Amino acid sequence: MTNKSFSQNLQKIDSIEIDTISNLKRFSFGVKFGIPNILGLTGEAVLPIFRNRISPYFDYSSFKLNPDKTSIDLNYTDYGVNIYMNSKANGLYASLGSANLSSLIFYEEIELTDENGNKGLGSAQLKKDINTFNIKLGIKSNSKIFFRLEIGYGIGKIPNNMNLTGSFSYEKDGSYYISNGSSNESFPTIPGISKKGIIIGNFGFGISL
Repeated sequence: MTNKSFSQNLQKIDSIEIDTISNLKRFSFGVKFGIPNILGLTGEAVLPIFRNRISPYFDYSSFKLNPDKTSIDLNYTDYGVNIYMNSKANGLYASLGSANLSSLIFYEEIELTDENGNKGLGSAQLKKDINTFNIKLGIKSNSKIFFRLEIGYGIGKIPNNMNLTGSFSYEKDGSYYISNGSSNESFPTIPGISKKGIIIGNFGFGISL
């Protein structure tokens, strides 16, 4: 290869890299639908390191579930890094992150027992946090209005049972009393949550700038 050919090849490579950087969209904002987040917001920023392959992200959602005689308020946050296979911050990527599923569980009508063995129906609530290490595989379109698809799994410890405390009323010898009691209940069914972690699957879209 002559010096002229070598120089021309370098110029072509430089031209491709400059074109890639000039067309790179470093910030993305949008929404995601799926499990366990149901519906939430997402943000991403591409860093100018490792040829634009590293992109920190943050997802947030807040939603409510109402199983039988139970109300569950959930807040889900997921943050970490997306690692793209190319230098354009689109296409196939792997994702590593940490997530927190914070749940406030309220039982409207549950049987409680006090320390004296008295029983009655009452209400109880419990706040429970589930922390997971998330591994995901995703793909993102190369356009200003982008589309994204992700699948993965969150590794963490999911409780089997919960010890609830609350107040209840009961009748004894013709009189009614109010007491504080407890009950051991199974962790409620939440979409995507298994005994050893959280199944992750979502579809999203938004805008890249």
